[in-house]
Amino acid sequence: MKKHKTSVLFTICFMACQLCYGQTVTDIDGNIYHSIAIGPQVWLKENLRTTHFNDGTLIPTTSGVAAVDSSAIFQWFYNNDTNNINRYGRLYTWFSLIGTRNVCPLGWHVPSDSEWLALGIYLGGDSIAGDALKDTGTSYWAVTDSNVTNAAGFSGRGGGFRGNPPSFLQQGHLGMYWSVTPWGSSAFQRAYCYKLQDNLHNLEQTVSVANCGLSVRCLQGSPTSSNDIHKSADIVVYPNPVTDILHISNPENNKLQLEIKDATGKSVYSSHLIKSQSEIDLSMLSKGVYIISLEGKDARYEQKLIKE
Repeated sequence: MKKHKTSVLFTICFMACQLCYGQTVTDIDGNIYHSIAIGPQVWLKENLRTTHFNDGTLIPTTSGVAAVDSSAIFQWFYNNDTNNINRYGRLYTWFSLIGTRNVCPLGWHVPSDSEWLALGIYLGGDSIAGDALKDTGTSYWAVTDSNVTNAAGFSGRGGGFRGNPPSFLQQGHLGMYWSVTPWGSSAFQRAYCYKLQDNLHNLEQTVSVANCGLSVRCLQGSPTSSNDIHKSADIVVYPNPVTDILHISNPENNKLQLEIKDATGKSVYSSHLIKSQSEIDLSMLSKGVYIISLEGKDARYEQKLIKE
């Protein structure tokens, strides 16, 4: 596979991140985790292993089919092999993550879709971010290559997932991580998740049915709401990628707060929009990847924005 070129500055930034260990975190079961700062975010370096919510309530398991509804609050470990708990963590349904009972250690939370999105942008874009996030070698992946560096210190592993009908799949090939952000209709609940794959370089945004068992990585800070809606259907932002002029269509004529942030989370542009059609001049922005967010009383939009 073609080797990616990385700037000296980017490499130095990653080396600095590798020095940001230090903090250990303990969950309610007594499991110990290490943390790593990646840009403005602080992540746990290991997948979640707890069998209890922070209020002490047990997260049950089952050998049967998990329903696609809020009753499906379960956790498993791959192939029912206890050796997989420390190696890859446990696998959780999405319904286990979205209530008031936090599964992450105190002071940590399950990330939203936008927080995963920000991670990929900080690491140079989702097309190459996987190389910086995956553990090196073949101890936890079926195949790898020299592009995989784990430069961010995230130590992502191929923990596989638990499907329905009951089956454990793709250990060593896929690492699947939940966000708390829902996708689609609640009548057949799905949610955004992020995928690392053994033979690919990217961090891929995808969607999973909410009764499947996926890995969980916790992010420092207060829990975010599961109402972190990725896009509001009545808002259209185009073109993307953009060269100079960005068009924003807001047919409901909501009063919106526009904000654009760079890879470090710094706000580089903000404005209030009151028209149904707006043109935003972004010629002053450098080429790169940003996050654009629009928020009003009854509308929210957040997405990656590429400036060419």
